[in-house]
Formats: sequence, C-alpha cells, structure tokens
Amino acid sequence: MKKRTITSAKSLILFLRYSFIGLFIWNAIKFIVFLVYQLGPAILMGKRKGVSLPLNFNPTEKGILNLPQTDYDYLFQIPEATGTFLAFGLPLKFFYIDSIGTILNYVCILLVIYLIIKMLKSAQAGTFLNSKNAIRLRYIALLNIVRLVYNKIFLYSSSTYLIDKIKHPDIEFHALGWNTLSGWQFIFVYLFLLIIAEAFRLGAQVKHEHDLTI
Repeated sequence: MKKRTITSAKSLILFLRYSFIGLFIWNAIKFIVFLVYQLGPAILMGKRKGVSLPLNFNPTEKGILNLPQTDYDYLFQIPEATGTFLAFGLPLKFFYIDSIGTILNYVCILLVIYLIIKMLKSAQAGTFLNSKNAIRLRYIALLNIVRLVYNKIFLYSSSTYLIDKIKHPDIEFHALGWNTLSGWQFIFVYLFLLIIAEAFRLGAQVKHEHDLTI
C-alpha cells in the first residue's frame, strides 16, 4: 500500500512538472509574439498598435432573458462589470505604460512558473525540503503580490483616465468599482505563503543540522 502511494505521488509530481513546463512554453510564446508584433514595430518603425485599457462599467438599460418553456420574458441587469477598451490614437506614453505593464505581467508569470518547475524537480528527486525551495516559495509569493497590486492600480488609473473621455448611450463608466476592490483577499494567501516559506526554511535548516550530526 505504501509503495503504491509513493508511486502515485511520483506520477502526480511528474504530471504537474511537465504540465507547468508546457504552461511556461505557452506563455513564453505569447510573450515573444507580443514583443515581435506589438512592441517591436512601435519602437523600430513608430507603428503603434491599439492600447488595451481596462475599465469599470455597467449597462444602464435592462436586458431581456428568454427562458425555454415560459410564455413571458424576464428583465435582467448587469450591476457592474470590468471590460477592456481597445484605444487608438492615445498619447505615446500610454502605449509604453501599457507595454511595460504587459512585460511586467509576463515576466512575473514566467518566473513563478519557472520556480514551481524547479520545486517540482527537487520533489521528484526526493530533496523537496531544502533552503532553495524556501527561497523559491518566498519569491512566488512576492511576485504574485506585485502582479496583484499592479493590476489593481492599473485598473483604477485606466478607469479614472477614461471616465470623462468616452461616451456610450447605454453604459455608465466608473473610476472605482467593485472589481477594483475585489481580489485583494488573495494578498493574504500570498502573505501566508511567505510564512510557509519561512517555516520551510527553518525546517530545512533543522534537517541540514540533523544530517551533519549523523
């Protein structure tokens, strides 16, 4: 039974490792495509693409919900949503701000995936409890905090900039919305990861000292 459990755990680790390798390759390809087709032409030839800016909004008009096997319609309303506004002709600084943010996101994602792959590799080798994995776990938490904070600030800044510049007869735009405020709870998860990383480091240190005394 114990041997079967160990074999299952190793198979799961191997599956996760190669899954994250595939995820890393996929995001790396997307990053390269962005650099070649978006940022490259803008820097080298001055050909700016559209800038994708997030914003908070909600439709002012109610919609109609038509359910099967009913002889009347229901009215529904979308109280609030977050969308992407593809803008052309904005000042050049907005294109570069958006590009820097995109690069930051990709770099953070690739680093997080890379660190997870390294941790899974050490787990596969049977050396999971070590100080290097503690440091990797700490960086995973910090990188996710950076992404969360940046994306929330970008959403608020973008919505604030666009709110008095775009008009739509059936949509209201908001600088500060629920989507700007939601999601912050994940920062506690990342802070908890920092505590786990420190506990991991202390455990690895105790294990190392114990191995030296044997």
